[in-house]
Amino acid sequence: MIVSARVSNELSAEIDRVAAAQGQSRAAWVATVIARAVLLPENDHLPIAAAGEGHASDLVRVTVRLSRSEIEAIDRVGAPMGLSRNEWIKRALRWQLWDKAARLRLAPATSLELGRLRKQVLAIGRNINQAVHAMNAANQPDSTLDLGRIAEPFLETCAELRALLVATRRSLASHIGGEVAYWTGAYAEARR
Repeated sequence: MIVSARVSNELSAEIDRVAAAQGQSRAAWVATVIARAVLLPENDHLPIAAAGEGHASDLVRVTVRLSRSEIEAIDRVGAPMGLSRNEWIKRALRWQLWDKAARLRLAPATSLELGRLRKQVLAIGRNINQAVHAMNAANQPDSTLDLGRIAEPFLETCAELRALLVATRRSLASHIGGEVAYWTGAYAEARR
């Protein structure tokens, strides 16, 4: 994704100065600063921005009578997903109709897990970026750094990172696939 921002000439010059001092391009330095700011622990509990549900005049109230056991079942399965009774019912209807499914947000529990996985992947990317910068610095003609000493642990770490990324991808697929299967009824069919 490309993000642009307008800054003063003075601030742009300062960004270039600091980025150059750290051996980075302006874009790489800005991306690193943004990633660090977004990944601050105090941002972990911020609410997830929600897309609008449409204009109030477009909404129609529907009343459905359910048995007490059905309501208890809805509450029981909705709670681990962070869904209220009303949210669970709307979500179930929309997934079955499918015309609204593209607008569906993931259940809060799934969104939270995806946020955690996203942070893990970003942290891995930062670590790789730092290692590559160190190797680039060691590869400069006037460098006193030993490229072999830097590259060897990095290559070992790459194998660990690959395993972590595979596990992250499996976890991601499990969470998303599980939610889609749950809402589309594929989960119930698979259990038969």
